[in-house]
Amino acid sequence: MTNIMLTAAQARAKAQNDVVIFNEIRDIEDAILAAVSSGLYEATVTGTTMTATALPGRTTAILYFNTWQGSIDDRAKFIQMGQILSYFTNLGYSIERRTNSTTSDTFKWIVSW
Repeated sequence: MTNIMLTAAQARAKAQNDVVIFNEIRDIEDAILAAVSSGLYEATVTGTTMTATALPGRTTAILYFNTWQGSIDDRAKFIQMGQILSYFTNLGYSIERRTNSTTSDTFKWIVSW
C-alpha cells in the first residue's frame, strides 16, 4: 500500500519555506563578501526578509523578531531562523541576532569571523 499522507519529515520540510531560507542565506553571504572585500571581520545584515526595516517587508520582519523574543509562537519561523544560525555556524562563523536599535521591533544579523 502506498502512503498518500506526507510523513512528518516531509510536512516539516514543506512548512519551512525553503525560498525564504535560501534568500536569507544568500543575502547574508553577500554582506559577508562585501565586508571581506573591505577588510572587515564582521558584517551587520538588515534589509532581508527576516530583518527588513521598511514597509512592506517590515511587517514580516516584526513577526520574526516577535518569534525570536518569544512573544509569539511560530514554529516555522523559529525553525527557519535556526537553520540560518546552523548554516553559518557550521561554516565556522559566529552569528547572532541583535535588536535593531533603529526600529526596536526587528533584529539584525551580526556575523563575524
